[in-house]
Order: sequence, then C-alpha cells, then structure tokens
Amino acid sequence: MLYLSLEDTQRRIKDWLYNLTDSAPDSLYFAVTSGLIGGGLEEQITDFLTEHPATKLVIIDTLQKVRDSKGSAGKAGMYGNDYDDISSIKRIADGFNIAILLVHHLRKLQDSDDPFNDVSGSTGIIGAADTNFILRRKRSGNAATLLVSGRDVEYQELTLQFNDLVWELVERKNSEDIHKAELPKFLFRVVDFMECRTEWVGTATELLTEMKEQEVTPNRVTKYLGQFAYEVLEPLGIEYRTKRTGKSRLIKFLRRDGNDANDAGIAI
Repeated sequence: MLYLSLEDTQRRIKDWLYNLTDSAPDSLYFAVTSGLIGGGLEEQITDFLTEHPATKLVIIDTLQKVRDSKGSAGKAGMYGNDYDDISSIKRIADGFNIAILLVHHLRKLQDSDDPFNDVSGSTGIIGAADTNFILRRKRSGNAATLLVSGRDVEYQELTLQFNDLVWELVERKNSEDIHKAELPKFLFRVVDFMECRTEWVGTATELLTEMKEQEVTPNRVTKYLGQFAYEVLEPLGIEYRTKRTGKSRLIKFLRRDGNDANDAGIAI
C-alpha cells in the first residue's frame, strides 16, 4: 500500500504508526510530497506500481494537495476540470486493477436533501469516481455515520464507533432498510385501526377523530394515503379508495380476509 500523506510530516506519521502497531509491515509505504495531477503525479504513481506490482491500494490524502489551484479556470470550467482530474487518477486504478482512495473535504454548509452535495467542488468529483463515501461525525464525538454510494455498490448508511484507534461497525442499513424507516408511522396506526373493522368511510378529519390521532393533520392524511397506501396498506389486506362529494373528499377502507391479503407484505 502507498499512502501519500501530504498534509503531514514524517515525524507525525511515525507517531501514528507507533500508536497503531509495534512493527509496520514492509509492504506499507509513505510519502509526504508528490507532484500534481497533470504535473507528474500520474507518472510517479505508475512508476511505483510498476516497481511494486503487488500493490493493491493507493491513498491520496488530501485530493486538494495534488490539484492545480487554478484548476477551475479555463474553457472546461469547474465541472470539467474536476471530472478530468478524477478521471486521470481513475485510469491508473483501472489500468493496474487496484483501488485508489482520494480523501477530500466537505463544505461547511450541509445539504439536507442530498449529503453527497456536501463534497467540496462541483459534482464532477463524485460523478467521475466509482464509489463515494461521506463520513459525518461531531468533532468531539467517537460515533459517526458513513454514507456509501457508487456504480457497483448499493447505497448504504453505516453507523460506526471509534474504539482503540479502530472504527467498528455498529449498524448497517441498505436502501430498503432506510426506505422502511422513512415510511410514515401513521399508516401502520391505520392498520391497527382497521383490525376490527371490515369497512370504514369518512373524511380525513373524521378519521383522525376516531383514531384519536394528534400527530397528523388532515392534509397529511391525504398525502400519506395517496403516496404510501399501495405500499403499506395493500400488502396487509386493506384497500384504500377516495371519492369527492361536494366540498368533501371521502376516504374508504375495505379490509379483505386474510386469505386474500398478500402474505409477503412489509413487517410492522
């Protein structure tokens, strides 16, 4: 493994190694200086891999240290330059069939809708990489969340705990797990409400009153049912219908017998 630790000194690297192990393996190499992308870095990495053909991993820490500070200028613009820089490193990884890990910074302001927009720079950086990882943790904490997304891997959220200089996996959630967790709990309370009923008809307000529901508004009822009824209620044998009469919109639930329900539904 080759680790380009470009923000550190050799003394700091030695201190870290002594904390981790009494004897580092002979196959582990460090460097604290290198060329830039398009300015010698690719040749340096290629020469190292040719000289050490058993290498499987190259880490560049950090990406900004190997980039031209004027990279956002020119005809290609920021996106084009970001994409070209990552692609240049990716060609080496593909050519030698190895992994190259680029450590990069996040923006201070976070995007609540898409955490991968937090990556500093344009979307050309994550667009060119095969796999992207976002590590989120509080500065003073020893717990973190690692978000994983890529061309050949399923989206995952990993909960990690830092113990004795090692990140330990606490919980792993895939896309399906995350989606189920995001389903409104109100829908499952509707299932409980219909457990002793074969049919119910009324407005959203009347439904909330009979359910003694205080966490959801009538508008939310209509939205949740329209968006998730087929996914949550139908597999559990509850048919949802709606009909507008005058100024009101009526909701109708029909509960089918257990034999008619889809047994492969979502577990509550």
